[in-house]
Amino acid sequence: MKHPYFLLISFVLGSFLVSSCGSKPEAPVNLRCEYQENPLGIDTRNPRFSWSMSDTLRGAKQTAYEVLVASNEGQLEKDNGDIWNSGKVKSGQSQFITFEGAALKSASRYFWKVRTWNKNHRASEWSAPHWFETGLYAKEDWQAKWIAAQKAKDIFPPRSVILRKTFNIDKNVARARLYITGLGNYQAYLNGRKVGFDLFTPGWTNYPTRIQYQVFDVTNQVKDGGNALGVILGNMWWSSGLGWQGGAAYSKGPLRMLAQLAINFSDGTSTMISSDESWKFTDSPILYNHIYNGETYDARLEIPHWADAGLVDSTWNTVTVLDTMKAQLTADQGPAIQATEELDPVSITQPKPGTYVFDLGQNMVGWARLKVQGKAGDKVEMRFAELLHPDGTVAQENLRSAKAIDVYILKGSEPETWEPKFTYHGFRYVQVTGLSSKPDTSTITGVVIHSAAPVSGKFACSNGLLDTIYRNITWGQKGNMMSVPTDCPQRDERLGWMGDAQIFATTACYSRNMDQFFAKWLKDIDDCQDTSGYVYDVNPAIVVGGPAKPAWGDALVMVPYDTYEFYGDKRIIADNYEAMKKWVNYMKKNSKDGIYEFGNTDWGGYGDWVAAEASPTKPIGTAYYYYSSKLLSKMAGVLNDTTEQRILTDQAKSAAEAYQKKYFIDSVKNYIGRTQTMNVLPFMFGITPDNLKETVLENVIKNVHDRKDHLSTGFLGTKYLLPMLSENGQNELAYTIASQTTYPSW
Repeated sequence: MKHPYFLLISFVLGSFLVSSCGSKPEAPVNLRCEYQENPLGIDTRNPRFSWSMSDTLRGAKQTAYEVLVASNEGQLEKDNGDIWNSGKVKSGQSQFITFEGAALKSASRYFWKVRTWNKNHRASEWSAPHWFETGLYAKEDWQAKWIAAQKAKDIFPPRSVILRKTFNIDKNVARARLYITGLGNYQAYLNGRKVGFDLFTPGWTNYPTRIQYQVFDVTNQVKDGGNALGVILGNMWWSSGLGWQGGAAYSKGPLRMLAQLAINFSDGTSTMISSDESWKFTDSPILYNHIYNGETYDARLEIPHWADAGLVDSTWNTVTVLDTMKAQLTADQGPAIQATEELDPVSITQPKPGTYVFDLGQNMVGWARLKVQGKAGDKVEMRFAELLHPDGTVAQENLRSAKAIDVYILKGSEPETWEPKFTYHGFRYVQVTGLSSKPDTSTITGVVIHSAAPVSGKFACSNGLLDTIYRNITWGQKGNMMSVPTDCPQRDERLGWMGDAQIFATTACYSRNMDQFFAKWLKDIDDCQDTSGYVYDVNPAIVVGGPAKPAWGDALVMVPYDTYEFYGDKRIIADNYEAMKKWVNYMKKNSKDGIYEFGNTDWGGYGDWVAAEASPTKPIGTAYYYYSSKLLSKMAGVLNDTTEQRILTDQAKSAAEAYQKKYFIDSVKNYIGRTQTMNVLPFMFGITPDNLKETVLENVIKNVHDRKDHLSTGFLGTKYLLPMLSENGQNELAYTIASQTTYPSW
């Protein structure tokens, strides 16, 4: 006879199992369209949908899905996908499901939802409804004209200006959308309030080829009666001057803008307020603005209520209408630059009378918000730096020609608060002079800004040093996500260096959702590609001429591959496939017998940049020619281009054989140069034959031990050294290298 407790447990467990196996899975969550939740203004005609399953079953998996897209919420509520009904699709895929419905219209909102089936083939509830809005697909959708603040005598960089237009509304507004862009950067205001939270719009692209526009929902900012739309323009990437000494610029002016405010009324009618010859402009209180040098603002020149309808602007200047620009207008690819956090000073020192240094406690990127009170005309100067001199004043020598100075001139009344609009700095310390009284920690606040890609991963361990290193990595990532992946945020450079980005791409993806960010930047690379197939060391291409050096140009191949590996995004391969082929074919055309060496001299490019032990630069070309051919062959397979896949596979094989023959010194069983990097790269790329892998691994281990367990790698080798060791039974040695505290180390 069975024990009654056993019967009770069996009954409860059996009931639980029946309930679990037969239960209905919960509705899908985390719905996204083109990387975003409820995106406003996308210009792809075949957007993609993604979601996450919500199922508590052990070993849960999706076996099918169904997506509905409707023209309005009512249709979606009735489960009527009048724009697209995917039907039940047997698939475990839940990322990047491509829309295949009726043709989408410009400037329209669509609603969608999804349900899934679990491993027991039970359907979930429908997800909560989501939506997406399309941007402007065609040139004809733009009624606006490019307008400029043309002056009789322009200065360089151009003086910041403000533009405005008034209009009347006498109907009930159902929906209002502002479609806007500017060159250089703009901030839009409607009835005195800033539109949106994005900074440095429209972002940095190769402006002669492509300019992004943004879409803002301003329904709640339009009011009955008189309205005013105003825009402030500044220089930033467009007309500040970039690079060493700021010598390169897309334009010397004038500053310009394109905008249209589309308003739909409840009675079914609509109106459009567009940029045209009826707009007015005048100088803004920003006397000077420069991406490197800072911003000077004279509060005495403020025009109260300049973005309100009641202002009389009869003395303002009339704008100039420009010829149609040839650059393509595209919806913002994102993610937008935004202010994400604020830092209070951890200390204030006074190294000399009247000079105060605020320590934010952390190297950061952004600017300082100033709170101050004093007399009209008082001038407060803020100098930004990462370092201090021995006497406690800020050290700006490492900034080269970048002045990194913000100046605020008081209007003199109640306490005043100010922050710049068209500059940013990399700094920890802010040196302030010109204060009329002793400051406190509320005087300066650090405002952190960067492209706001969502955080996706974190790292923590029992070793505080490694935690600190990781923390520094994340701060470095934030500070160099500025519309493009930059090399530095503080000196006179801040360019989209390709080598930096490809080395850091995988690390970046572990920390944040970088697919949208990299997809945008890859368009910048494609936009700048030379007709011969080569790409440039920096993108958008400016300052540095082409062709790109080995490992730098290969970012065009490596970043799409890494992004696909992380996110399963085939479109990032498809969109860049032709550009990748052109780059690899360029290397092939400039190779001989499988060897690609950059340049006609002994210098083969940047090589293993800033390494503790220099490596030969010439072999780097063939190593990356092989690796790009190999990765592109894999991506050709993803796109089912079997012919190209076979060609590239053979090409990679030939390059590997040529590399091994030329650069492996058989007499010493070591690669040329005998450095860590020279052994690490061919091993990790797959060039090293199987029968020599143990030998090459031992070469690296011996070199590390000879250096008292330190790395000696630079840009290129550092990415692969620890993975090589840890993947081949050397976890302890990898850990020892990572946790060293003497030079060279992290």
